Amino acid sequence: MEKMICIPVWRYELMLKTFDEAMKELEELKKALAEADTSAKAE
Repeated sequence: MEKMICIPVWRYELMLKTFDEAMKELEELKKALAEADTSAKAE
């Protein structure tokens, strides 16, 4: 049994914006971790 809800467009767009920001932050963290790992191996 499927249930559906309706949300306003502005709330959907806010959810997308928040998701995009979270994904961007995760990418930055991945890069920082990769750089830290690389510099730690160099020592």
